[in-house]
Amino acid sequence: MLKFNYKNISKMFKRELNIISGDHSIILTVLVAPLLYAILLGSIYLNKEANQIAFAVVDMDKTETTRMLTRLLASSPQIKFIDEFEDYGDAIDQFYQMNIESFVYFPMGFEKNLKKLNHADVKLYLSTTRFLPSSEVNKAIQKIMIMAGAGIRLRYYTAQGINPKHAIEMVMPLQAEVRPIYNPTNNYGDFLLPGLFLLIIQQTLLLGLGESVANDGEKKSFKKLLSSGVYNYVSGKTAFYFALYIAYFIFFLSIIFPWFDIPVNGSLSAIMVMSLLFIMTLIFLAILIGSFIKDQKLYMEILAFSTYPFFLISGYSWPVSSMPVFMQWISHLVPTSPFFRAFVKLATMGGSWQHIIPQFINLLILCIIFGVLTFWRLSLLRKTERE
Repeated sequence: MLKFNYKNISKMFKRELNIISGDHSIILTVLVAPLLYAILLGSIYLNKEANQIAFAVVDMDKTETTRMLTRLLASSPQIKFIDEFEDYGDAIDQFYQMNIESFVYFPMGFEKNLKKLNHADVKLYLSTTRFLPSSEVNKAIQKIMIMAGAGIRLRYYTAQGINPKHAIEMVMPLQAEVRPIYNPTNNYGDFLLPGLFLLIIQQTLLLGLGESVANDGEKKSFKKLLSSGVYNYVSGKTAFYFALYIAYFIFFLSIIFPWFDIPVNGSLSAIMVMSLLFIMTLIFLAILIGSFIKDQKLYMEILAFSTYPFFLISGYSWPVSSMPVFMQWISHLVPTSPFFRAFVKLATMGGSWQHIIPQFINLLILCIIFGVLTFWRLSLLRKTERE
């Protein structure tokens, strides 16, 4: 089974190049889609942060304090002041029309309660149909309200003759110093784009190579192709894809990631070793699946629906530990999961080999399992075709 012949491998390699050049679907999948999708999807999050999010104010108190707070809110770079409405109903109507993402409601007696140092409610209404804008608005408004509230109390205490330093301690006895790391600007682009780019590489490789294998089965070519040896078939058929996707990884890390200002902080050698192992695992998986589906179009239709499940189950956007137990087990059987976790640890968090040993072992085991199953499946096909 592992006997190889350079002449047969070279012949298989040239045949695969002819197949690719003559198949528009494979050309679009492996040569056009990775770059096109990377540019298009990356451009969506080019600005990365959600700014100028529309909000409004409902001021039932109409005092100097509420006007001052409205000016402070309107000056925030994260949010865009649209209008001041007369009542709650007008603001809700603008919500339904999606003209605003949020609004602040100042009730009657707001300033009076503040001056008495009583509890004063400020109601913030958020449209959570899009969680990113609502989160940004919430953070911006909460920060302004906390600072404004502290300033009002500070002026009151200093007016009572209390030492300013002591007054600050009375206003804010406990101060939290928040230091975000790995994604210091807390923007959505730096979080999401690496996962999208890696998913593009994965899915185009699975689709392109798998289509070619399914096409061999559709044309009943396995008997002839496998007669020269299973290893020769695998080596010759996958050599182009292996070289191409290594080039893609290098291109993405050296050109695409810097273009979109995505940091790569960790060990490049560890990233490349994991990438090579990831490519080999996907190659075996594509051949294995393609050998069972002897219809090129059917293969593409089936694999096209795997994109979102692979991404969601990988733990990139939702912790694996928060999934049901059976889904956690399935996650460990998908190459995407250990590779994505290792890539985040290496590229985003600046880790090294010692931090990704569990993911490396997980991916290595999957590569071996899929490799063994692939050679077993092709050997079985070779034997069946001979009979």
